[in-house]
Amino acid sequence: MGGVVGTLRGSDLRVVVGGGGTAGHIYPALAVAEVLKREDAAQIAKADQEPGDATTSRAIAGNASLFLHGTSRIDMEVFAHAGVAHQPLSMPQLRGVSATRLALGGVRLLQAVFQASRAMGAFRPHACLVTGGYVSAPVVIAARLRRIPVVVFLPDVVPGMAIKTLAPLASRIAVSFPNTRDHWKHSRQVVTGYPVRPEFHSASRERGREAFRIPSDRNVVMVMGGSSGARSINYAISDMLEPLLHHADVIHLCGEPDEPRLQSIRSGLGEYLRTRYHLFKYLHRGIADALAASDLVVCRAGASTLAELPMIGVPSILVPGSFAGGHQRQNASVLTDQGAAITIPDDALIGSSPTDPSALWPKIQSLLQDTARLQSMRDASQRLARPEAAEKIVSLLRSVAGKSG
Repeated sequence: MGGVVGTLRGSDLRVVVGGGGTAGHIYPALAVAEVLKREDAAQIAKADQEPGDATTSRAIAGNASLFLHGTSRIDMEVFAHAGVAHQPLSMPQLRGVSATRLALGGVRLLQAVFQASRAMGAFRPHACLVTGGYVSAPVVIAARLRRIPVVVFLPDVVPGMAIKTLAPLASRIAVSFPNTRDHWKHSRQVVTGYPVRPEFHSASRERGREAFRIPSDRNVVMVMGGSSGARSINYAISDMLEPLLHHADVIHLCGEPDEPRLQSIRSGLGEYLRTRYHLFKYLHRGIADALAASDLVVCRAGASTLAELPMIGVPSILVPGSFAGGHQRQNASVLTDQGAAITIPDDALIGSSPTDPSALWPKIQSLLQDTARLQSMRDASQRLARPEAAEKIVSLLRSVAGKSG
């Protein structure tokens, strides 16, 4: 693997960050990095106002974070545009448990630990933050070998095996939701919330409608399935697409696998309906505007969803994925229990006709026609927002690093 991409300089608090594989592991870390960057800029401004050499004061500050990530498509695409110092680790995600795969996995793990340790030696971090994904293990191991304190971030309500395995090596565990304690009790847990990117703090309905050129008096339904899309949701939407477009504009983030099929369907629509179907493979930028423009969102129940929807205050229909031990069902309960969302099982989308009362289309139609309920769900969603989550995690990192800030 190549070396660090981006210039490394000194900083008051330097944090090495490990995570990747999905957007849900990357974006909260980028939100934390943005706070570190902002504090760094404030440090430069303060130092420049004090007596002394301004050049020296500027040399003290600089990149406050270094990202160590995987080589998946989503990792490489996001970090290519993220504007942060980063380095990929040669730690592929291994599937299966054959002896050959396990042996190969052990070799690759050692290689990744060496790469991470070498990067840390150059960067000299005060603390380490890991946000999940298969690259977290070598980053944590390297940090502990170098006696760098570790904060593990748990994005979901219920921890997976990786988080449970890494927890004993952590100085603190930052959890997104208070009800995590109902499923996993750990003495070093701290509830911080889930950090969201700065664009979610400033998004507005007016700017979102303008960005997608949608009139203010039209309903908008946004559909997304995570960084890789969601096939069951995509098929359900394509089955009901024409009647749905007569009721609302649709902003659809479909993922890469289904994009050609859905583009073909879009091409076959009449001109009026085609202009109402806003189809994208993925949005690296502008997703906050898309959510702000929407009256209703249909999506999976990944951890990032549970933070981003409340920041915007948008009602949702959640279709939890059945993968990874079913953790999305527990995630969905965070919003549904407070009246901010309704949930449809994934298998209810498969093989059901659009007219089936348990299917997706009747639920969408019912909510779009019930403005009072949509407003109630919107209010409930906004009450769940935790806009200070990234700042809390930075405070936690300062605490374990022994820096008062």
